[in-house]
Amino acid sequence: MAATGAAPWGKIMFFDDPYLSDEQRLMRETCRRYVDNVVVPFLREDRLREWEMNPAKRLAPRLLEEADAAGLRGLGVPERFGGVALDPVTQSQTLALVATELARGDSGLADKLVQNWKISVLIGRFAPENLQAYWFERYAREPQFLMAHCLTEPRGASDRWLPYDSVEANMDTTAFLDGDEWVLNGRKQFISNGYDASLYVV
Repeated sequence: MAATGAAPWGKIMFFDDPYLSDEQRLMRETCRRYVDNVVVPFLREDRLREWEMNPAKRLAPRLLEEADAAGLRGLGVPERFGGVALDPVTQSQTLALVATELARGDSGLADKLVQNWKISVLIGRFAPENLQAYWFERYAREPQFLMAHCLTEPRGASDRWLPYDSVEANMDTTAFLDGDEWVLNGRKQFISNGYDASLYVV
């Protein structure tokens, strides 16, 4: 395939997508600035951090603090709790677009934030108002706050099947109400953000 123009070595050529909305262009540019001005310089300065054997030292607090300042942590969080409102019709596309841009800088960081976005959307759609207020207000106060989605189990990869409660998904975890509390029994594995999370959604 012929190149449309010569680009200096090491310089990335960006191509415009005529089908993006104004909101999507704004989110992409915001994320692009964050990656270029924060993530890439950080990785150049501290590229050996990913080989650190202590998981607590792998994720630099500054990366999440700067992502918070740029509004990237608030995607998926309802606006009334300080989140960034996205068009519900194109929300999934916008999140995918921002995740791709983040991964250009660091795929591990992109995965950390993607888990937050997925769970924020779930909480915003299905959790009662009191739980939304409790978790989203804490999330807004703590830039280091990460979320984890606990789906996959030892006997089956639950993320391959919809609905998740189908027989083929091999979901063994059970939940029953005991007075005012839910009792969970089961095992989960391959939990993204599992080490760092402050909230685990099962």
